[in-house]
Amino acid sequence: MTILEQYIDCMQKGDEVALADLFNEYGVLHDSSVTKAGMDTIHLEGKMAVEMMFHHKFGFNGGPFKIRSVKYTGDDVVWYFITYQDHVIPVTAFLTETDDEGKIKRLNIYPL
Repeated sequence: MTILEQYIDCMQKGDEVALADLFNEYGVLHDSSVTKAGMDTIHLEGKMAVEMMFHHKFGFNGGPFKIRSVKYTGDDVVWYFITYQDHVIPVTAFLTETDDEGKIKRLNIYPL
């Protein structure tokens, strides 16, 4: 399973620990797709920040995020629809950098 396939799997399962393990110690997750649901951009730096944020996000969301119509366009890009609260947002996630161990150094998520 590619790193993006694992990312989607963790989001669908609501597993913040496994999600954080996909990132290296200083990995960055930048998600501006949430602005389409009236929320602030998520910019997280570091594995611990990813775990803590998604622990709260999964809790406030009532569990995993609903993600559907996933389409991978290579090992570094995925398109999907994600539901934030009552908003269904089409997004593109770009894996822009990984480290030597295959951990995420930077993942950018943008609304379509």
